[in-house]
Amino acid sequence: MNKQLSLAGALVLASSSVFAQQQWQGYYLGFSGGFGFNPGDNGELEFRRVDGSDNSQAIDNAFGDNFEGKFNAGSLLGLQAGYDFQQGAYVYGVELSVNAADLSQEQSAFSATPATYIERREIDVLTTLTGRIGFASEHAFLPYIKAGVAHGDVDYSWEGNSGAFRGEADDDDGSGLGYTVGVGMEVRLNPSLTLAFEYQYVDLGAADFATNFSGEQSIGGSNGAFNAFGDAASGGTNAEGSDDDFDFQIVHTQLKYRF
Repeated sequence: MNKQLSLAGALVLASSSVFAQQQWQGYYLGFSGGFGFNPGDNGELEFRRVDGSDNSQAIDNAFGDNFEGKFNAGSLLGLQAGYDFQQGAYVYGVELSVNAADLSQEQSAFSATPATYIERREIDVLTTLTGRIGFASEHAFLPYIKAGVAHGDVDYSWEGNSGAFRGEADDDDGSGLGYTVGVGMEVRLNPSLTLAFEYQYVDLGAADFATNFSGEQSIGGSNGAFNAFGDAASGGTNAEGSDDDFDFQIVHTQLKYRF
């Protein structure tokens, strides 16, 4: 009798173990909502003469310390598709995520003319392809780490209102290719639905946009802008942000339907 009870108990434990090991494996589709931000150094606008001549003193005279960089935090809404494979307590997965984003970064300078110069880069679509590894607990929790490739559709724009010097106001569409790393916790709600809470860091690489100042508008060569930027014959001056990498952080929640 004792042997029979022991055998029955072993079978129950084995079946429970098998269920725990299989509960994360399979395909899934997901929907996510989150928030992107960057509290770190966002650089400032820099001006460099095309001919290589030194314009640092003229820049100091015209702008002083009136330089600024900021990241405009915003929302992300995404769709995901993925597959998880479970081996014992370890879960290995791959996921494709496509997100509509509303994030931007500005690097600006303000002169005593007065005049404003702003370079801006914005991302409206963020796509990531990541792999992950997690550890399945017995209580429907799956902590994990992830890493992979990130691609962003980036719009670049230039804004200036100088009456003393003419810059080339321009817009351009580009892309940034980089990487992402993250950590998360996924919770099983029922056999088909799970909820994940995730933090990601994204770096889209050196996605910068240089603007060339190409000539005077109406005031002669003695004005401050001329001294700072040079004339068209010298090639003028390139303006670009000191923060090359377009990077930011994301926190989001993801609801998944598992097949």
